[in-house]
Amino acid sequence: MRTLFFFIFFLALVVSKSFAQVKPDINLSEKDSIELEDQLRQLLGTEEKSVSYFYASIGLGNRLYSVKNKALNANQSNAAVAVYSPSLSYFNKTGFGISAGANLLNDSKQFGVNQYSLSPSFDLVGNKNISLGISFTHYFVKDKYSTFSSSVQNDLFTSFSYKKAWLQPGIALGYSSGEYGETKNKDSIIGGVKRHFYDTLNVTSNSFYTMLSVQHQFDWYSVFNKSDGLSFTPSLMLNAGSGSATTTHLTNVPPPGPGGAEVFNALNRKGRAPRVQASEFQMQSIGLNLDLNYSIGNFNIEPQLYLDYYVRSTDTKRTTAIFMLNVGYTF
Repeated sequence: MRTLFFFIFFLALVVSKSFAQVKPDINLSEKDSIELEDQLRQLLGTEEKSVSYFYASIGLGNRLYSVKNKALNANQSNAAVAVYSPSLSYFNKTGFGISAGANLLNDSKQFGVNQYSLSPSFDLVGNKNISLGISFTHYFVKDKYSTFSSSVQNDLFTSFSYKKAWLQPGIALGYSSGEYGETKNKDSIIGGVKRHFYDTLNVTSNSFYTMLSVQHQFDWYSVFNKSDGLSFTPSLMLNAGSGSATTTHLTNVPPPGPGGAEVFNALNRKGRAPRVQASEFQMQSIGLNLDLNYSIGNFNIEPQLYLDYYVRSTDTKRTTAIFMLNVGYTF
């Protein structure tokens, strides 16, 4: 079993997510796992009752990627980098589950773990008409000043969809909070004295978001043999939300120009007041998610592409493209 795990891990590193407990001929994605379980039962012609299982996976993407919360995917740095995301999940037949993951990437010219995540969840099991799920994710960020670290540390997410219609409508609500920042450090010699200068921005944020979606899943049975199946799910989303951010500026660098040192000393004596920015609830972006999932036995491979177009006025790039290739195994 250990050999099998390392084989899957190596394969995912080359082409692309995987570890899990018993689940005959059913393969699951971390995304909407209980719903996908029902879909794959139909896809593979199995009718066994819900069982508890583990799921191990590893993904490769060009940015940090939230499988469930697409609103977080667009709200991050535009800097692209290869991100490896191994995870281990346990899902109970009652609908309760818990997932643990990590992000490995090249940050500051070093390859290593940039952050961890832990996510307990609950999904409604056995209902053929509706899908309902709730999860809470906490991100353990090693360096909040890293360009590639998540700006969110706590994310509460709940989703609802109607499964009977050909076009399945859905709504998701969430609340997130976090802390991030930027920092610059420089050593210099002034008047023969070595000085250390720093300039740091700390931002504390929280936001409420709503996602309206519509999707349809296309299924193909017995693609290469009777034990496999293929599904393709395009989803169109409207993302809206509100939030606030409190920015604190800390520095010992005097402003340039005449009187700069005096202004700097006066500000430091009084203390620099934090700057608060708040936004009203409003439309933010339009998203398109393309999800392809191939399953054979207990193995599945799932490429996903998320495209996001920011509709508000901005000085930065409006379009964000995030790709994730996920390889997984259940047992």
